[in-house]
Amino acid sequence: MLLAIKSQSAVFLSLALLFFLSCASHQPKPDEEEKLSHLSEKDEIKFGNYVDAVVATQYPTLKDESLTQKVTTIGNKLVEISGRPHLPFTFKVLNTAEVNAFAGPGGFVYVTIGLLDILEKKDELAAVLAHEIGHVCERHSVRSYYNAQKIRAVLTLVDIAAMVAGVPPVANIGGDIIGDFSRIVANLTAVIISQGYSRSWETKADELGLLYSSKAGYDPHSFVSVLERFLKLEEEEGKRIKLTILLSHPKTEDRIKHIKSLIEQIE
Repeated sequence: MLLAIKSQSAVFLSLALLFFLSCASHQPKPDEEEKLSHLSEKDEIKFGNYVDAVVATQYPTLKDESLTQKVTTIGNKLVEISGRPHLPFTFKVLNTAEVNAFAGPGGFVYVTIGLLDILEKKDELAAVLAHEIGHVCERHSVRSYYNAQKIRAVLTLVDIAAMVAGVPPVANIGGDIIGDFSRIVANLTAVIISQGYSRSWETKADELGLLYSSKAGYDPHSFVSVLERFLKLEEEEGKRIKLTILLSHPKTEDRIKHIKSLIEQIE
């Protein structure tokens, strides 16, 4: 849905954006980072819808209801035993050969056709989805104080713009976001998709993913088989194909060793 902003509000919005940019230039202090301030769940879901709109401009969603339903069924089974079973998750398959999976705020989880093509069984898909669900349960996309403050400022300005334009505040959007708001949200989305998370948070997502997938009845060893396949792709075709899914993660060999040790404990 497009936000139609009246011309008389242009000066006000310009001043608001300047205020936002000046606030965003503030660098967080170490004690602020330690607070790990979160958005409210309501704001997290709201921001997740904006992120989803930007993702849709970068990756086409696969128009295959059968495949999407298979992914959703496995995903929902994992969500039921996750740390946030009441959060409304949304699973989407992106029509791109890029090998990737990522999670946005508010329960949005994305996998690509390129990734699905290299998975051999549903247990491996469960391992990938469980890892991404782990990121959502830990709220990694909005967990730092600085990110939460920036996102909260964007959401506030969007609501102000909606009120000035004479329309209700936006809870969900399915289309483009206009003007400067579009650029701000796009920049924040790019961080979530391509920059990824710290290695400690990736390790945490691995641990939660293994826990969720095993509790849901999937073979925990599939987590290892997926990583070993990634490792083989790195060695054989890493320079030719885009293994975006591995860009911010710890070394694949280290992940395999860590997960194998966790499986031994489980067994």
